[in-house]
Amino acid sequence: MKNNIYIKDQKFIYLVLSILFVLTIQQFDLYKGGASYLVHSIKSFDDNKLQNDWIANQQDHLPLFTYFNYLLIKVFSENVIYIIHSILLGICPFFLYLISKNLYPKITNINFCIIWFTFFIFIFHENSFFSGVAGQRVIDAGYQPSSFGTLFFLGIYLFLIKRIFLSIFFICLSASFHPTYILHSGFLVFSFISYTLISKKYVEFFKISIFYLILILPITLFIISNFMIIDKDITLVGQEILLGRIPHHANIHYWFTYKDLISLFVYFFSLYLLKNNFKFFIIFGIFGFCSIILSFIQFFLTNNSLALAFPWRTSVFLIPISSLIIISYFINKIKIEGKGLKFIALSLILVVSLFFSYKSHYAQDLNSKFAIKLELTSEIKKNFSTIDNLLIPVSLEDIRMNTGLPVFIDWKHHAFRYDQLIEWRLRIDLADSFYRSKTFEEQLYNLNKIQEIDNISHILIKKDDLKIECKNFISHKIFALVSTIECFADNNN
Repeated sequence: MKNNIYIKDQKFIYLVLSILFVLTIQQFDLYKGGASYLVHSIKSFDDNKLQNDWIANQQDHLPLFTYFNYLLIKVFSENVIYIIHSILLGICPFFLYLISKNLYPKITNINFCIIWFTFFIFIFHENSFFSGVAGQRVIDAGYQPSSFGTLFFLGIYLFLIKRIFLSIFFICLSASFHPTYILHSGFLVFSFISYTLISKKYVEFFKISIFYLILILPITLFIISNFMIIDKDITLVGQEILLGRIPHHANIHYWFTYKDLISLFVYFFSLYLLKNNFKFFIIFGIFGFCSIILSFIQFFLTNNSLALAFPWRTSVFLIPISSLIIISYFINKIKIEGKGLKFIALSLILVVSLFFSYKSHYAQDLNSKFAIKLELTSEIKKNFSTIDNLLIPVSLEDIRMNTGLPVFIDWKHHAFRYDQLIEWRLRIDLADSFYRSKTFEEQLYNLNKIQEIDNISHILIKKDDLKIECKNFISHKIFALVSTIECFADNNN
C-alpha cells in the first residue's frame, strides 16, 4: 500500500515539474514565422482561406501532420493546437527523465528528480546542450512536425524496458508525422537490431526488422511516389534551389563550426560514461555513429541527395540525451541527503523556472517586428473579400497565414517537389524584380511578367516605392495596398 502511494506521489511530482517547465516557455503565435507547415491544414479546413493560393495547392509532404491538425481544428478550433504543443513540450522532459532514471536508478529519489528537472530546464533554454547541429532541434517555442520527435525519446525508453514493438511503433509514428525523420528512424532501429544480433537473439532480429519495414513502408512509399522525379536535370536544379533556400540546415560547409565540435565531445563523453551499460552503449553508439559517418562522407563528397537527407539531424536526439546522461551521472554521485538536499533542489528549480519564464515573456514583449506585421495583416483583412490574389514583398511571410489570402509567393513558404521548387524560385525572382524596379515603367513590365503565370488583383508595396498616385485600401504608415486594375491599367492583357 505504501509503495502504491509513493508511486502516485512520484507521478504527481513528475506532472508538476513538467507543467512548471512548460510555463517557462512563451509559445510563438500559431502563425508567427509563416507557419509554413500549417498551410495545407488550414486550406483543408476552411473553404474561405487559401483555396486559390499557389503554395497551398502544391504537393503536401506532411499528410499525417496535415490530417491530424485538420481533425483538431474541425472538432475544436485552431487554439487547441497550443494545447497539443504544450503536451508535446511537457512529455519531452518526462520521456528523457525515464531514460535517465533507467540508466541511473538513484535519481528516482524525489530530491534528485527535482534537481534533474532543474538542469533540464536550464539546458533546454540555453540551447547549446539541447539543440542538434545545423540549427535543428526536436522541439521549441513554435509548433512544428519536428515536435513529434519527442516520440523518439519514448521509443528509446520502451526498448530499454523491453517493450520492443511498442517502441518501434512510436518511432515510426514520429517519422510519419515528419518524414525527415525516416532516415533517423532507420539509424535507431538498426542500432536495436544490431544489439539483438550481438545478443544472439536471431528470432527477435527478424521480428523487429519485419515489423519496422511494415510500419515505415507507407510513409516511405508516399514520399518516393510523390517527390521522386525521374528527370535528372529537374532533380539537379530542384536540389540546388532547396540547398540555396536552407543552407543553414543542409549545407555542412555552411553551418559547421567549432561549436559543433563541442556537441561531438558531449556525445563521446556520454558514451564513455555509458561504458558499463552494455545495452545502451551499443544502442546509443550505433545510433550516433551512423549519423556521424554519413555526415563525414557528405563533408568530403558533397552529394546533394545525401545533404537533403540531413544525416546530421540525428543530433537533435543525441545531444539532449548525451547532456542529460552527463547530468544524471553527476547527480547520481551527490552524497547530500535529507532536508538539505530538498531545500537545495526546490530552491534551484524555483529560481531557474522563474528566471527563464521572465526571460521568455520579456523576449516576446520585445518582438516589435511581429507586432508591426500583425497590425499590417489586420489592415489587409478588412479588404478580404476584394482580394483575389496578392503580390507581397517576399520577406513578409506572416501575411498568408494571418489573412488566409492567396499570396503570389513569399520566401518562407516553399514547395518540396523539385519541379514545383523550380516554379517557386521563378516566382521569387519575378516578385523581387518587381519590388526592385526603379521606375513605374519597370514596375509595369515586371508585373506583366508576373501576370503571365498568375492573375494578381492587388499589390502590397511600400508607399515610398509606389511610383504613381493611387488609391490605398489600408491606413498603414509604411505600406500601401493597391489594385492592379486601378493602378496598373495597362497590365490588363
